Amino acid sequence: MINNFVTLINTSSILFFLIVTFIVGSIPFGLIITKLAGYGDIRKIGSGNIGATNVLRTGNKILAFLTLILDILKSFLLLLISKYTFSTILTLDLLNNLYILVSLASVLGHMYSPFLRLKGGKGIATSAGILLFMSYPVLILTASVWVLVAIASKKSSLGALTSSLSSLIFLWSFQQMEKANIINDKFIIHDNELYLFAIIIALIWGKHIPNIIRLLNKSESNIS
Repeated sequence: MINNFVTLINTSSILFFLIVTFIVGSIPFGLIITKLAGYGDIRKIGSGNIGATNVLRTGNKILAFLTLILDILKSFLLLLISKYTFSTILTLDLLNNLYILVSLASVLGHMYSPFLRLKGGKGIATSAGILLFMSYPVLILTASVWVLVAIASKKSSLGALTSSLSSLIFLWSFQQMEKANIINDKFIIHDNELYLFAIIIALIWGKHIPNIIRLLNKSESNIS
C-alpha cells in the first residue's frame, strides 16, 4: 500500500511538472519583450512570427538575441530541472523517457501557446535548447548549418528547414560513432532521442508550410 502511494505521488509529480513545462514553453517571450520595448505587437511586423528572427526585423539586435536566449532556455532549464528533480526516484530508462516528454511538452507549448489562442513560434530555438541538453556538439554542428545556409540564401526559413533535418543526421552519426567506440559514452544518443527529433522535425516542417510555399514561389522574404 505504501509503495502504491509513493508511485501515485511520483506519477502526480511528473504530470504536474509536464503541465508546468507546457505552460513555461507557451510563454511568448518575443511578443512580451517587443511590447515592453515599445515596438508594439511583433505579430504585426514582418512575418508575424514571435521568434528571434522576426524580432530582428524591428531593427533591435539586442531584443532579438534576448528572445533567442530565452526561447532556448525554456526547454534547456526545464530538462535540467527534471534531471535533478527526478533522477533519485526514476530508473535511467524512465528518466530518459521523461526527457522525451519534457522536450515535447516544451516544444508543443512554444508552437501552440494557450496565451496566443494555440498559435505560437516555429520551435527552432526551443529545439536548440533540447540539443544543448542532449548533446552540445550536435547543437554546434546544427547551428553551423543554419548560419551557413541562412547567410548563403539570406532566408532564415531555409536555414531552419535545412538545419532541422541535419540535426537528425548528426544525432544518428554520433550514435553510430559511439557504438563503434570512436567517441566516448558522454555523447551517447539513445534511439528514443532519434525518434523525438524525427517528431520535432515533422512539427517544425509543418509550421513552415507557408514558408515552404513562398520558397517554392521565390517570394520568401530575406533576413533583415
